[in-house]
Amino acid sequence: MENIFSDQLTMLRQKKSLSQEIIAQKLFVSRQSVSKWERGDAEPDIDKLIALADIFGVDLNYLLAGQQSSKELLLKLIAVNKKFQNPVLRGVNLTIYGRDRIALLGSNGSGKSTIVNIIEGTLPTDSGQVEKYFDAKDDLNVMPQENVLIESLRLEEHIVLSASIQRVYSKQIVHDLLEKFQLKAQANIKISHLSGGQKRRLALLLSVIRTSKLLILDEPTVGMDLESIDFFWNYMDHIGGSVLTITHDFNQIDRYFNRVLLLKNGVIWKDETVAKIHSNNQTIEEWYRKYNRNEGEII
Repeated sequence: MENIFSDQLTMLRQKKSLSQEIIAQKLFVSRQSVSKWERGDAEPDIDKLIALADIFGVDLNYLLAGQQSSKELLLKLIAVNKKFQNPVLRGVNLTIYGRDRIALLGSNGSGKSTIVNIIEGTLPTDSGQVEKYFDAKDDLNVMPQENVLIESLRLEEHIVLSASIQRVYSKQIVHDLLEKFQLKAQANIKISHLSGGQKRRLALLLSVIRTSKLLILDEPTVGMDLESIDFFWNYMDHIGGSVLTITHDFNQIDRYFNRVLLLKNGVIWKDETVAKIHSNNQTIEEWYRKYNRNEGEII
């Protein structure tokens, strides 16, 4: 088991918005001790490791090596194949756990959206297994690449309809969502009259209108204006459960994801932790370009 504790500690502390001083106070140690742990100059004893795992709500395997517990297994794709005119997926193996934040990368046409559709259940496999350890009807939310909106409805009407279908409707929830997603001013505007960025923000809202164990986002920032893109990435920190996102926003992968998958030649070519990539003094974009070379378009 590779020990990447220092990177994991830094990542988890930042995600919880906890300073080194606060961690030190919780563990009754000096701030300098926490700083040494993050630099890799020293490691805490087992009691402190257990306490850290409790503070961050993770198990020791995840804290020390970024490895999730099998008890938190959500999804497994085993040797999944899919062919259209030509083979797209050629034996894809993929495992998703309970606290994963996964960025799925690959060239255009590599089959990323095909994987999403197979997980969602809207596309059958030709062969292979899809094992879901959750109720897909209640615990899976998807934001597709193309907006699936009813253009004739007003924005608030659409939220009410979706909330009612998903059995989470209340006036307060609708009000809170309009406020949270900064769409209150557009509440009575028809969907057809919204800007592209507003439609994408609404699509995100509808995809998280209820809590889920797995949220899949397919190129979520495509068509968003800069304000909506900033809003989206800031909102990512408030999403519970696991997230699988198709994106090439390399600058944000460093901040919001803990795993990066590269889909190439019909298989998951690489499955790496963000911490491991950084430990090799690589940016996510450098890692991607290194392993995706000679594979058509870069993005």
